[in-house]
Amino acid sequence: MQITYLCAKHEDWIYSNPKQALHFMARDEMQGTLLLHCGQYTEAIPYLGCAFDIAVILLEVDGGENEAMKSKVKSLAGLLEETYYHLKLPEYRNAILDRASSVLHATESAMLSAFLLKSVHQ
Repeated sequence: MQITYLCAKHEDWIYSNPKQALHFMARDEMQGTLLLHCGQYTEAIPYLGCAFDIAVILLEVDGGENEAMKSKVKSLAGLLEETYYHLKLPEYRNAILDRASSVLHATESAMLSAFLLKSVHQ
């Protein structure tokens, strides 16, 4: 199961406006976390999910080297996993954890490839 939260139009906007997207990510994370802690799990998902997708895109825009954004992807995946746990949706829990793992693994692989290419050309 592939799980995403943003439509293509909003994804394009984030690629074009990464600095502004950072503010939207923070806002959505805060609202989603508040809803999660208030037990409003279903309402928390769109906010946390959008924040997660924004973090993934911003990590990509930064070339996978932004440690703070890697940490943000992990923490948002954890919040979504917790939310799906409370809603008794194990397939969604697994899907978000798999996606986060894939994203983080891809950034590590890309960084390693770039390092190796740079080393070979020196």
